[in-house]
Amino acid sequence: MTVPRPARLAAPPAALGRLGSALGWLAAAQGSWPPVAPRLRRDLHVVEGAGLAAGRAEADALADAGVDLLTLEVEAEPTAAQVVICALLDLEPVVAVGTSGGTGWAQQLVAVRDGLRSARSDVGDPERLASDPVLGRAAGLLAQSALRRTPVVLGASVPAAAAALVADRIAPDARLWWLPGSAPVAPAARLAMADLGEPLLDLGLQVAGGAVLAADLLVRAVELTG
Repeated sequence: MTVPRPARLAAPPAALGRLGSALGWLAAAQGSWPPVAPRLRRDLHVVEGAGLAAGRAEADALADAGVDLLTLEVEAEPTAAQVVICALLDLEPVVAVGTSGGTGWAQQLVAVRDGLRSARSDVGDPERLASDPVLGRAAGLLAQSALRRTPVVLGASVPAAAAALVADRIAPDARLWWLPGSAPVAPAARLAMADLGEPLLDLGLQVAGGAVLAADLLVRAVELTG
């Protein structure tokens, strides 16, 4: 898959501070500076899945409907996502799970370690790695959205981070169409999103909603460029 590249534009004015890079990302996706407020934005909260094909079809439907800014939150039990992140980044399970030692920590660590035994053999096949239905749906949606030139503001959960890693391997350079909305708190998500650029918000959020907050700020900030 060949992902189209956002436009190459001059750097945003320094007076915009940290908002400049986010506004520059939106402008590049739109093709010109200054950026304009999205005509049709869709906020998705994925908690159920039906795999890669469903995610791709969903992205196509959104693009065909004229959606020009998407926010994506992904919520699911984190084991499958932690396994994928460990496999793709060559991490030991304890690095992804963390060392809190809280209730259920040992069981979580063992579950990730067990899943990693088979996942390592699929590192060269990201579509097989995305066999979890929720992870697959999110990865398919992210990869296809990049192919359709739909910019996405990403949530900071571990499943969202794993989906981003998988999607960028399915469609290299897809990450150019994504903006991390909120700084991740979980170790696995922080490591997976490290190469996606600076998140727009760093609020220590451990609940879904950071992507929507970031998109709200981004849209309001467009007024500063007028």
